[in-house]
Amino acid sequence: MKITVLGAGGKMAPGVIRDLADAPEVEEIALVDLESTRRVLEQRANDWGNNKASLVFADINDPATLRAAIRGSKALANCTIYYFNLQVMDACLSEGVHYVDMGGLFHVTRKQMPLSDQWKARQLTAVLGMGSAPGIVNVMSRYAVDRLDTVESIHIRDGIVNLAGQDTPLAIPYALGTLLDEFIMNPYVFENGEWKEVQPFSGSEEIDFPPPVGTQTVYCTLHSEEATIPITFKPKGLKHMTFKLALPRAFDEKLRFLVALGLGSREPVDMGDVAIVPRDFLVAVTDRLPKSSAKPADHKVLRVDVSGVKEGQARDIRVEMICNPYEPWDMGTGPHSVGVPVGVTCRMLGSGAITERGALPAEACVPPEPFFKLLAERNLHTAVMVKHFLNSESALLVVDSKNFNQ
Repeated sequence: MKITVLGAGGKMAPGVIRDLADAPEVEEIALVDLESTRRVLEQRANDWGNNKASLVFADINDPATLRAAIRGSKALANCTIYYFNLQVMDACLSEGVHYVDMGGLFHVTRKQMPLSDQWKARQLTAVLGMGSAPGIVNVMSRYAVDRLDTVESIHIRDGIVNLAGQDTPLAIPYALGTLLDEFIMNPYVFENGEWKEVQPFSGSEEIDFPPPVGTQTVYCTLHSEEATIPITFKPKGLKHMTFKLALPRAFDEKLRFLVALGLGSREPVDMGDVAIVPRDFLVAVTDRLPKSSAKPADHKVLRVDVSGVKEGQARDIRVEMICNPYEPWDMGTGPHSVGVPVGVTCRMLGSGAITERGALPAEACVPPEPFFKLLAERNLHTAVMVKHFLNSESALLVVDSKNFNQ
């Protein structure tokens, strides 16, 4: 099969490229990006492509060249920033190509979901939000919900640390444009069956994650999961849903300071003869920073806690994954834990393992157990713990556990 990686020169694309290149069922990988990324793409194709990678240069804002670039692919991995999701979806729908993106930061996802009937009519699937969060956590939610008769709450916690010595002023974990929006835009929580808009960094909570992540303060931030999960699991009676994140502390503090100075603003600042958009300036400056030469030492815990009832008994189900740097590829946890799930999902679409059609969030179309088993091949292991309670006393009765390994 042929898979296209759009935005192949980006920060999260390496995990996608390497997963696809190491998968025997993938015969061709089209690395698509702007001409300005030629040197990066050539290096990635030579170093990681396993003689499968070809380079294609296209501009998303030129529909004809974009469509030509993706033509003939089974699936496309959209590794560009979420602003472009709708344009890329349109090109994929026109060319009959399955689609996977890394999320639409709530508001764009809400614009994508109404397109589902168009995709279903073409017998195509657009997976809206794949990576670690959104992505893995959505599928974890599906796994837990399927084991309950009714669901009361779903709470997702994502804790990240970076233990590497920092030889760069700002070690950015993923796309800075997305991070700025997460720091500025109001997030949502789902309470008592309704969405509630809250302030960024509100709802702080201390979470004891497994080592090496340890105890972290998580807070509300805008994410795609908040837009999709309450809709997907409404038939099960879901009343409460939250997503909270802890970023590496040093990065978090620095970016909060820069945002407080106004460097996340889209409002132009008049500098005499030139008007400068602060966030564009910040992104441009950070793009010029030296890349860290330190050995990857970032770690992440993805945790999904689901509460509900099965056969009249209260149950709590925790699904969890500890993500570490991937030594076979000398790759940090960020690009590995985000990119590999995208590659895996593209492969599942190409092979027919994903059969649901439409523009759908991951929890609505990705079968959990095959997905978890493919992730385990890349050292991303899913663990499940189920607690059963006595209705009358809410006392712990039994604990079941399961681990998905290769």
